[in-house]
Amino acid sequence: MSVRLIDAGHELVVWNRSPAAARKLGDRARVAAEPAEATDAEVVITMLADDAAVEAVWLAPRMKASGVHLNMATVSLRVARELAGLQEDYVSAPVFGRPQAAAKGELDIIAAGPVAALERCRPVFKPLARQVFVVGTDPEHANAVKIARNFLLATVIESLGEAFSLIRESKVAPDVFLNIIASTSLAAPAYKNYGKLMVERAYDPAQFSMELGLKDVELALATAREKGIALPSGELIREHLVRAIERGHRRKDWAGLAELGGATESG
Repeated sequence: MSVRLIDAGHELVVWNRSPAAARKLGDRARVAAEPAEATDAEVVITMLADDAAVEAVWLAPRMKASGVHLNMATVSLRVARELAGLQEDYVSAPVFGRPQAAAKGELDIIAAGPVAALERCRPVFKPLARQVFVVGTDPEHANAVKIARNFLLATVIESLGEAFSLIRESKVAPDVFLNIIASTSLAAPAYKNYGKLMVERAYDPAQFSMELGLKDVELALATAREKGIALPSGELIREHLVRAIERGHRRKDWAGLAELGGATESG
């Protein structure tokens, strides 16, 4: 994402919890020694792993009053509200897309926040996004959409993994089954892409790890509790992810639930 912004003509000051990652940009961006050094800008983008990282890093620094805080990470509704309380011009804009999509400027961005602040973010979105969906003026609405969509993806992975368990135990070739999925009414990218990982059992290195999957499912469950609704399948998927992590598969791709969390107990 940083490279895309630099190539589009933006000047960047960057800070990362792992300094080596920031230094990979070389002399194309100024590397800050601490987060506060990166907050004196028209638009300050944060992209951190989870609520704990945001609270450890961001709730202490203070931006200039005229700046926009653009948070592009997946965080809880609670943290979105806390961040909005710290900065008048606060925009939540979590993204859909893997690093390969980010490198091509093909992320899908879900954005919400004050109208004027959103407009100031448009030049930032342009080199990063294939599509931008504005879902309202309340920043937490963007986080609700991201959480709900990632929860839906978790249910796809769980059910697809269970289906592959049925296929393997029935002695049907998994690649034949995947071709049928990809050629009929389930011919969606999520089924094709995760199905391919399951056929090849390509879980390491992870494209999206078990621990990140658990974080997203727990965000969905926390949101459901706040809204007074139940997510029974979410509880089941959480149980399977916890089991996989306890077995030492924390950093494997969450597509590995096909081996670890469904009908099969292998791995």
